[in-house]
Amino acid sequence: MIRKGIQTGAAAVLFAAMLAGCSSNNNNATPSAGGSASTSAPSAAASASASASGSSDASQPAWKKDTSPFTFTQYFYGNWASNYLWKDQFAMNLVKQKTGITIDRKLATGSDDDYLNTMIAAGDLPDTIMLDWNNPAVTKLIQNGMVYSIDELVDKYAPEFKSQLDPDMVKYHSVDGKLWYLPNLYETEDRLTSGVPIVPIRPWFIRSDIYKAIGSPKIETTDDLMNALKAAKEKFPDVSPVGLEFFDVAQNGFHGSNSMDYLIYSFSPHLLEEQVKDDQQIVEYPMRNKGFIDAFRYLNQLFRGGLLDSQLLIYKQEQYEEKLYGGQYAVASQFMTNMYTMFNPKIQTALGKDKTYTVLDGLKANGQDPRYPASRLMGWQGFFITKNAKNPERIIKFAEYAWSDEGQLDMRYGTEGETYDMVDGLPKLKTDILNMKLNDNATFNSKYGFDDSTLLWRAGKQWDDAAARDLKESQPEQYDASVLLSKYDYDSYSLGMENLEPDGSSQEGTINTKVKDLWNKTIPKLVMAKSDDEFNAAYDAFVKQMDQVGAQKVEKVMYQRHMADLQKKGLK
Repeated sequence: MIRKGIQTGAAAVLFAAMLAGCSSNNNNATPSAGGSASTSAPSAAASASASASGSSDASQPAWKKDTSPFTFTQYFYGNWASNYLWKDQFAMNLVKQKTGITIDRKLATGSDDDYLNTMIAAGDLPDTIMLDWNNPAVTKLIQNGMVYSIDELVDKYAPEFKSQLDPDMVKYHSVDGKLWYLPNLYETEDRLTSGVPIVPIRPWFIRSDIYKAIGSPKIETTDDLMNALKAAKEKFPDVSPVGLEFFDVAQNGFHGSNSMDYLIYSFSPHLLEEQVKDDQQIVEYPMRNKGFIDAFRYLNQLFRGGLLDSQLLIYKQEQYEEKLYGGQYAVASQFMTNMYTMFNPKIQTALGKDKTYTVLDGLKANGQDPRYPASRLMGWQGFFITKNAKNPERIIKFAEYAWSDEGQLDMRYGTEGETYDMVDGLPKLKTDILNMKLNDNATFNSKYGFDDSTLLWRAGKQWDDAAARDLKESQPEQYDASVLLSKYDYDSYSLGMENLEPDGSSQEGTINTKVKDLWNKTIPKLVMAKSDDEFNAAYDAFVKQMDQVGAQKVEKVMYQRHMADLQKKGLK
């Protein structure tokens, strides 16, 4: 599953349209007469098609000209991503049969940053890397000459691939005039009008039986939520009133926990616009924004009222999820797709349907409606080909396959006629496979591996519309929840707020790291403050420390990067 704090709240969408459990086009395999897949191996027809593709016909895509067995290594930045490891899943086997490629994908055993920086320092890189395109290490890889530019490999080995690449994507992601990586989850403009409704925040949910037991009150404001939590605690003293995902500023960004955006954009609905100070030529840290801090003040009120367990501030994600699977929170936050495809099904099986979770509407705070910054995504991770690659030619040709419509359909749906059918021009998984995806996501991932093989997801109207149709038909509750919350969306694309943080190796990058560390240490002090005075003192001390380490220098650089983002988008 994707757990990623892409810088703005918009990125959390990520995932609703693409992923199932963390989830997510023309296949040439011969349709079979109707059954669904019974094993994790693609059909003989798919294998025959793959073998035939090894001919040297010059009119074929470059990847089809050599489908001999070849394995390349890959480091994936994200030690949580065990689903992405290649084993014997259907989708992985289909890639091998069609292209000859196997990806030996590896994860860090400890800290991703430590693991990555050690590899870079030693020059001991794998053939390829999947790394957040805005990670500070990207600059090191490029400046130290450790990765190929995609342009040079495409021009030399796969010239037809260039026509598949969106010109706006190439322009936006090029550095010094060259494209150094392929960004997955880059969405084109039509994503705003197609696909699953965008929900760019982690929603909050309430346990259905508890909501009914406290009288099904309206929960429209932050005060309403506070009252509901008090009532829940009174009637269910053994259930934790609130559950939040883990806090870590370095990993999740300045909101600390992915769960916080739900509150932040209630208390500060114009946060992104208010951060930009054109007259001073700075982009302020969000921690200077009153509404942003009021969201943490609200957590403090929950804590002081006995409604928030301070253990959540030190919980690992796994600890939080274990309690959520047990229905041990009255109100809990979770990525929309995960709640409806992973948590609710298991809770229903183990505890009963009445203990599943129902989404809460957006909350008004101080008389204002929430506003959620939604935009087409500028990408999540970059696919880098390192200078250590044994055969960069085969790898760039593999990327051509993965980026193609055929590769996208293979990754998401498998083999037409065997694992999916085309219905009204859109792909649709076989009924039993779709049911497994909805009701037993772990088995679905381990058996089929759809969405997990190449990881080079890209937007496409065909599969985006298919995802919306399938969600509406098979998960009407999740679809309705998405529609409910998406009404608070606004298009943040034109604000120019992507990739603002300075290069980690620069002086300002070092300062930014210090600011993050200070803020990470301050959050528990704010949340667990025993009084308003103690809260204010802790906050004032943080601002003073932030300024002492040079925060204003970073804010000037963030403004420069803000202007560069606007320019890359053609808005300046």
